[in-house]
Amino acid sequence: MNTKKQKLGRYKNLTYLLILAIVIVTGFISPANAVDFVAQLSTTSHTAKPTFQFERTYVIDYSQGGEIKNMLNGKNITMTFHVNPSDPMKTSLIRNLDSEIIGNLKSASNITDVDITYEATLYPSDSQARIDYKIIFVPTISNYVLRPATSDSAAILDTQWRGLTVQDPVLINIPNYGPFDINSPIDFIKKQLPDLYDKLKGSNAENLFEIPLMSSNDLMSDPISKWQHLFDPAYTIVDSSNLGYRGQKVVVSTYATGESNISEGTMYPIVKNSDLKSDVDYPVSYTERASSASIQIDGYVAVTNIGGIEYFGASPQPPQGSGISSTGNYSAQVIYSMTAFAVVIAVGIFWWSSRVSKSAMKRGKDTSPPPTFQYETRKHWADRFENDK
Repeated sequence: MNTKKQKLGRYKNLTYLLILAIVIVTGFISPANAVDFVAQLSTTSHTAKPTFQFERTYVIDYSQGGEIKNMLNGKNITMTFHVNPSDPMKTSLIRNLDSEIIGNLKSASNITDVDITYEATLYPSDSQARIDYKIIFVPTISNYVLRPATSDSAAILDTQWRGLTVQDPVLINIPNYGPFDINSPIDFIKKQLPDLYDKLKGSNAENLFEIPLMSSNDLMSDPISKWQHLFDPAYTIVDSSNLGYRGQKVVVSTYATGESNISEGTMYPIVKNSDLKSDVDYPVSYTERASSASIQIDGYVAVTNIGGIEYFGASPQPPQGSGISSTGNYSAQVIYSMTAFAVVIAVGIFWWSSRVSKSAMKRGKDTSPPPTFQYETRKHWADRFENDK
């Protein structure tokens, strides 16, 4: 009987594991990204400070040994700095960024300041060297509120600047180094690893290291209307203070993209490969993970398309007849399908569990004699002293 209970227990455990596996698979989120974009936009403010975090990883494989392995062995190098607010090159950078968002992105906003943190690190091992790049770029965006909200109309917000991409060099003055292009991965190698740069120069792998780091093109590939959308009708006072509110709760809408889920599918990293032919062949690759973005705006927000450009419309009150809800962008058909799928799984589990139980009952009660056991006389630990006498 105990054996049957153990079997039933194993079946139940298997069922729980199956349910857990389904939850894990459907809730899986791909980590990390080429650009991680976060913005909090207030309809009552004149400026915003969104964060663009650009990341990329390069790998040089020297598993066959060679000069590059000997060159990089034991060298752990990190180069990090924060752009000095008084750097005279900031003026030129801001001017170039304004030209980008106004000209190429057709945005009505402009950039009045920038805050930049740069980090590049070399991690060598026995078989390969990895170089990680990270740029945290925080521009000050002005004039993104194209029209303030009134009692009869919603505020209109511009977010074309989210696709900010910089193709030109971003030169920063660094003590003991002079002008340094933070937008070009090859500049880190030129400054810190000149011998490696001599090997890369003129090779196919050099082209990989010349691809600019600061690119948000991925955020423009999918319309915002396809992003996941939800709102919190009772946002906490502490969080809403970031949007310029003091002492009251407000509705905050969130638009997000970049997660692996049922509606968007699996987000795969971008991998590019090349080679460096020198004393031996050195495979070279770089990896960028799928971009992600999150935009929070006070009010009930909907997306409108005007002349092929998407804008946010934000109102303190939900528009009458609008489909705004806290269920995101999932249509009713998708939600019902997901519910039906869950019901089918539940019914299948109960049917299987019932079948196992009935099968156990049909076999009847186990009347076989219990197993016999042989016991060995247990001796006290002190008995061995008696035997030694």
